[in-house]
Amino acid sequence: MKTNKNSLNISITRPNQVLIVMRGIPGSGKSTRAKKLADSTGVIHSTDDVIEAQGNYNQFFKDMIEAKDFTPLSRAHSTNLKNLFKSLKDGISPVILDNTNIKQNESKAAVKFALELGLDDNNIKFEDIGTGGLSAQELADRNTHGVPLDKIESMIASHSGQGPLSVKSVMSAKDMYPQSDVLYSAVVLEKASQNVLFQNLEKMIPEGWVRIGHHMTICMGPLKDKTILGTEQYMVVNKVGISDMAMAVAVQTDIETKNEISHVTVAINPDGGKPVMSNDITKWQDVRMFILLGKVTEIKKGS
Repeated sequence: MKTNKNSLNISITRPNQVLIVMRGIPGSGKSTRAKKLADSTGVIHSTDDVIEAQGNYNQFFKDMIEAKDFTPLSRAHSTNLKNLFKSLKDGISPVILDNTNIKQNESKAAVKFALELGLDDNNIKFEDIGTGGLSAQELADRNTHGVPLDKIESMIASHSGQGPLSVKSVMSAKDMYPQSDVLYSAVVLEKASQNVLFQNLEKMIPEGWVRIGHHMTICMGPLKDKTILGTEQYMVVNKVGISDMAMAVAVQTDIETKNEISHVTVAINPDGGKPVMSNDITKWQDVRMFILLGKVTEIKKGS
């Protein structure tokens, strides 16, 4: 008996909309095939396209490797997914996810969203190009992003070991990006240090600006090193920066952060300013040194 619900037990409200998940080794012809499948009505979403829109593709990865910080790649994947989600919501068909998708879990977020939106399992299709009949050396020679031979060989081995993709196998795979209730991790200032911060900068804070003085961000999401959770940390203030939208102090501390400049947001312009805009401050000036004290804390949703 035919059911009008998909495998998530959600009513199929979009019986004709199609999601296509591409899969293949770089250089296999995957993206060329995606363009043919998109035809004139579909749209293709690729993390590579998101990266290339930001500038030089190879430099993007070079910078990450040198900094040992792969946050920009995670952001690019997130942006690509958000764009894909919007296309699905807008009813576009087919919507194509053109990433390598070698592992079972790499396309899980897209497949899950499609099912939750009301797509039929049968309309979530997997187009597996594999190697395109080419050798590892040929793939290394022809892929447009300079993926080296050893990486190509590793991807081929992983592709073979993972087996074919299906809605069932993808949805059964472990989440690639496990959900956490931690929004961000930070060194949160003690009340006495907040007072010290504002007292030292009283004459520099623009009139009418909203005072923040809450924390120094370590990273988004939970801490990787749980041993520092709850520890007290001293932060040495030696510079202050201000833009049209935000004011912050640069701090020196033993805690590594994901921000280019470790800082505490002091205040924001009430007319559109946000704490995150402290990251955009380019002009910094020396101030008389003072010390702040805070505690390493994971800030959770709703707190």
